[in-house]
Amino acid sequence: MTEQQDSTQSFVDSEQKEKYIQLGEEYELEPQYQPKRRYSEKTVRGVVVGRGENRSIIPVEEVRKLAALHCSYKDMAEYFGVKETTFRDHFRRDVERARHKLKHRLSEAMIENAINRMNPTMQIWLSKQWLGMNDGTEHTQGDQVLPWLDEE
Repeated sequence: MTEQQDSTQSFVDSEQKEKYIQLGEEYELEPQYQPKRRYSEKTVRGVVVGRGENRSIIPVEEVRKLAALHCSYKDMAEYFGVKETTFRDHFRRDVERARHKLKHRLSEAMIENAINRMNPTMQIWLSKQWLGMNDGTEHTQGDQVLPWLDEE
């Protein structure tokens, strides 16, 4: 090797040392694989909300799913990128129906656990909530102890 080739080789070696960290054999890293992204268009079926540049299409099924998770109107409006009042005006009926459906499903699950699976915790809770039972005794006027009379 000539002197110029030798200095070029040492320069290349020093640059490689700066760019790459040498790891031991136990730390061999797999190369990062980033797939190529392909973009396309699709038709979305939903309710048109807003005007002009603020116009967007919101799928009703997605609204129902979020409402069934008991998301607030504010959270759902932020998710879809619209104002909360606009969202309420367009989807109040769908959100309320999804929330009522959730309440019915929860009631069915509680009754299933209490009756069919004989879960005593659920039985006690339901008896207190729905049947008005409680753990302690209630004091009414008829149950109070009479005062002592020391006149005798």
